[in-house]
Amino acid sequence: MKLISALTAGTLLAAGGVVAVAGPATSAPALTTRCSGTADGITITGDLVVPSGQSCDLTGVTVTGSTRVAAGGDLVAEGSSFGGGVVVAEDAFFGAVDSSVAGRVTSRQGFGVTLEGSQAQSVVTRAVEGSDVLGVTWLEDGSTVSGAVDARAGELLISSSTVGGPVRGIGTTYTDVVDSTLRGSLDVVDNAEGGVFCESEVYGDAIYTGNMSLLQLGADGPVEVCDGASFWGGDVTISDNMAEITLDQNIVAGNLSGEGNDPAPTVGEGNRVRGELSGQFGAPAEEDATVGVQALEASVARMAATTEGAEEATVESVVERTEATRALLDERVAVAEAAAAAEGPIA
Repeated sequence: MKLISALTAGTLLAAGGVVAVAGPATSAPALTTRCSGTADGITITGDLVVPSGQSCDLTGVTVTGSTRVAAGGDLVAEGSSFGGGVVVAEDAFFGAVDSSVAGRVTSRQGFGVTLEGSQAQSVVTRAVEGSDVLGVTWLEDGSTVSGAVDARAGELLISSSTVGGPVRGIGTTYTDVVDSTLRGSLDVVDNAEGGVFCESEVYGDAIYTGNMSLLQLGADGPVEVCDGASFWGGDVTISDNMAEITLDQNIVAGNLSGEGNDPAPTVGEGNRVRGELSGQFGAPAEEDATVGVQALEASVARMAATTEGAEEATVESVVERTEATRALLDERVAVAEAAAAAEGPIA
């Protein structure tokens, strides 16, 4: 092909013709739509930006590019789809209902990211140094994340949802997994208010370490009452926590181990461990299929020595945390919808 092109050019020059030489290809700038108001049933070609302190309410909208919610902004979406990722800045909010995000949802100390009956490729929450925004990362009502959920700030709740990759709640306020399926691993590390794993399944290894306040793994604990058992497909390691720890109605396919928990864990009779028991979870050989309560009498006695008032205060604070957060989220959504409606349809 190069030879043919050269011959053609030479022929034209010899005949006195003119050869046009194309310059470098240039592309049109990407389109960006600023949203302060409402949009219904339209396609936004290119990127979407919600300006700082503004509110955007989408219903049945398709965004082909990436989406950014600036600091203090609000984006609420129902029945919508996002072709790229969604980035939520400090104190901003992204709430999606029955929607899908083809890319990653990233919260940089945002007020919150909530997915209800929605899908995303992955969800990541990161802290911003010096920020006093608590932050919320909630997946609920049949949401699906195909990759990882990785939260390093705020509150993490996975309820009636499925996560295909690893789940990490590291340095968060709490990490709760309720009626959900985690196909990867689970790391709950340095949570100030501990965490709950209730009537759920995790197929990778699980690690709980450095947590405070309360850890409830399984049913019939002080926070969530579940009818069915929880399943742990790999090893479960619970170590160096300063929390009230209860385990009940768990099936562990791997090993159950842990040291350095203070107070020591309280383990019910309904746990079945197919692997080895060690550390504070050790049991007599004849009970290696079921964690023996007798082997943990010292733990039970130690827990009973805790004052009743302190136990009630701890349980009450944990139970109320999601109720208080839900009220804040509902208020934020209501204010955002009202502000967007006042602005009217976007141009």
